[in-house]
Amino acid sequence: MRRKMKWSFIQNERSRKSTFKKRKKGLLKKLTELVTLSDIKACAVIYNSYDSNPETWPSKEGVEEVVSDFMNLSMEEQSKNMMNQEAFIRQRIAEEQKKIQKLRDENRNREIQNFMFDCLEGKINVHHLDERSRRDLIYGIDKYLSQLKRRAESFIGESSSSLSSHVVADVDAPIGFQDHMIQHHNKNDQNEKKPVQFEYKALLNFYDQIPKKIHDFNMNMNSKKSMLLDLNQDLNTGEDED
Repeated sequence: MRRKMKWSFIQNERSRKSTFKKRKKGLLKKLTELVTLSDIKACAVIYNSYDSNPETWPSKEGVEEVVSDFMNLSMEEQSKNMMNQEAFIRQRIAEEQKKIQKLRDENRNREIQNFMFDCLEGKINVHHLDERSRRDLIYGIDKYLSQLKRRAESFIGESSSSLSSHVVADVDAPIGFQDHMIQHHNKNDQNEKKPVQFEYKALLNFYDQIPKKIHDFNMNMNSKKSMLLDLNQDLNTGEDED
């Protein structure tokens, strides 16, 4: 296993010179591959403390040609893809921050969904919810109902054109409701239409379960004068649906 390189100035001059020669050779090799494989123009000018004159690649004339072509471009074109080390690092940091934020959003949506199912199944006492939890619950229920409604409409359209298509909801079902969504197919059944008809009925039965749960939840919350959950309200949470 190669020893991990420490990214700092090499104090030993002999070792520093040896490393410079190896890295320079590797850099010029990469430039040669880039020019050959991609059919582009490139050049390199290397200054070092071991030679009085800078080293040019592929040649002095080749460098002058590439630089001349570059200078003939407009200022906008010249700076289009130009960046220094600081700009490169900032770009990488911004990309990683976007990835982190995406993961946070996914985790938050998953937490809200699990929280919603726990409330509907009675695992959490809804009378002790704080304001943020109530908003999360409203958001989760409205989003889930919207997904189911769109999927049901899509299923109706697809099933009318092809009865052999098996379509199920693309949202996770809560524990306790999954028995409505799962059908053990009989291997001896030669009629392919029956499983499709059952899945459609099961989907609607599952879809009908949630409004009843929400209605019961509303009745409980109204009795405590804590919160009113309106199924017809438009949700304005500032969060985008996936």
